[in-house]
Amino acid sequence: MNRIVNSLIYMYGIVSADAPDPPGELAGLDGCPIELVRVGDLAAIVSEVPHELYSDTALNGRLNDLAWVGERGLAHEGVLDWFSEHTPTIPLSLFSLHTSRERLQSRIAAESFDFLRILERLRGKKEWGIKLWRKDAEAREGIDRLSPSLQELAKQIEAAPEGRRFLLERKRESMRVEELRAVSKRVAHDVFAALRAHADAGATVPLPGTPSSVERVPLLHAAFLVHEASFGGFQQAVTNEAGRLAGSGFELEFTGPWPPYHFSSLDDE
Repeated sequence: MNRIVNSLIYMYGIVSADAPDPPGELAGLDGCPIELVRVGDLAAIVSEVPHELYSDTALNGRLNDLAWVGERGLAHEGVLDWFSEHTPTIPLSLFSLHTSRERLQSRIAAESFDFLRILERLRGKKEWGIKLWRKDAEAREGIDRLSPSLQELAKQIEAAPEGRRFLLERKRESMRVEELRAVSKRVAHDVFAALRAHADAGATVPLPGTPSSVERVPLLHAAFLVHEASFGGFQQAVTNEAGRLAGSGFELEFTGPWPPYHFSSLDDE
């Protein structure tokens, strides 16, 4: 491949040394070619990138440019998507840079034992994503069906005389607010538990802050590492959970496969 004068080595991820070489049309950041730098039983997925664009000084001046960072994030993800489809891959975060091939090779050699353990754990598995949302307008209407407390109160209202019924109905309105919170927490817990039973590993992802005016509230963002032999059962569990929640104001979003970002460190074992 053509070398860039005064370049840095950009690393996308780690694979085993027997991983397939990337196709010529696979391009990385700024269209730079992709290659594997093999070190013993491992290989780094890399590009040479211009120093003037990716030095510490240059990067610090561009990190607040979300369009610029986002464009490179898509390129980074595209490279990892290709390798994840073809071989176990340890994805690295955006802008993992080394000043020379020698430094990159030294890092891989020093961490080779850990990298090999992680790759073995990822073999035959893919990461899948789940998001659980609550649509407040629908959830307020469907909360009675999901809340045993509200179901019991509904029976009391039906049997109560008119005066007491009025008081119980006011109580029900205030209970619905609290029950919506409690049921949301329980639904998120139950969904995660049901899917975790069909996965090799599961992890929750911190949720963003939610503006009070938003119509769809995020309740759960989770990642699951699933072996290809277990994927049918996992997919059916997702379908079952989505069906169970249908019409209640709670909905599931199923995405993937993704590079295993959430299961690529020894801390995940």
